[in-house]
Amino acid sequence: MRQQRAAPPAAASRRPWLAAAGVALIVVALGVTGLARRYVVAESVQFVVFAMVAPALIVLGAPWRLLCLSRPAGTEPGQPGTPPLDRLAAARRQQTSFLRAAGFLAVFVAAGVAWRLPPVVDALARYPALVAVELVTLLAAGTGLWLELVSSPPLEPRLPNPHRAAIAALAMWSTWAVGYALGLANHAVFHGYDGPGSSLSAVADQQITVALVWAVSACCFMPVVFVTMLRWLSPSDNPDEELQRLARDDRQLPVVRGWGRPGRLQRNPLDARKQ
Repeated sequence: MRQQRAAPPAAASRRPWLAAAGVALIVVALGVTGLARRYVVAESVQFVVFAMVAPALIVLGAPWRLLCLSRPAGTEPGQPGTPPLDRLAAARRQQTSFLRAAGFLAVFVAAGVAWRLPPVVDALARYPALVAVELVTLLAAGTGLWLELVSSPPLEPRLPNPHRAAIAALAMWSTWAVGYALGLANHAVFHGYDGPGSSLSAVADQQITVALVWAVSACCFMPVVFVTMLRWLSPSDNPDEELQRLARDDRQLPVVRGWGRPGRLQRNPLDARKQ
C-alpha cells in the first residue's frame, strides 16, 4: 500500500517531460520541411506529429500547475481566487454529453481529411508557409480530442470508459480510412513532389506513407481503447458506478407500472371469508 501511494507523485513528476517531448517533436518535424517538399513520407511525418503524437504527449504531460493555471495539490478547491483551469475542470465534470465529445471527434476527422487531400498536400509542397497553418489547425483539433480521452490534471475525461474507447477507435479508423484510400492507388496521387529526381518512386513513397500513418495512429489510439475497456471490465472496479454514469438521467425516464417496489400483499376476499 505504501508503494502504491508513493507511485502517483513520481508519475506526476514525470508528466512535464512528456509535454517537453511533444514540443521537441514539433520542432524536429518543422526542421524536415525541406525534405517534406520532396517526399510525401516526410510530409506525412509532419502530419502524424502535428495531429496525433504531439497533442497526445502535450495533453498527458501538460504542466498546468507549473504554469500557474491550476491550484497546487494541497489547496482547497473552495478557496477564493480559483484559477480558470480549475473552474473549467469543475464545469467539465457536470457536462458528460457523448455528443459534445463526438463534436471534437468530428473536428479532428475533418481537419485530418482536409490536410490529406491531394490538392492540399501538393500545395504544402509548393508553399512551405502553409505548414504553419497545418500545425495550428491539427494541433488544436488533436488537443481537443485528447482532452476527451486521457487525464490531464486537473482536467479529466468527461465520458465513461466504453464511450472513450469508442471515440478513440473512431478516430483511429478515420485515419486508417484515409490511408487505405491512398494505399489502393497504383499510380501517383500527388503531383507536387519530385518524381524522377527523387530516390523513391511516387508509388513507393505513397506506400511507405500509408504504413507510417497506420502504424502511428495504431500506437496512439490502440492503448486508449485497450486500457479503457480493461478498466471497464476489471472486477476490481465497481461496475455499478459505471452503470450509474451511463444512466445518470434515469430519474427523468417514465416509470413503468409493476417495476417499482412491491407493495403490501392484499388478502384475497375469499380467503378472508373462509377464515
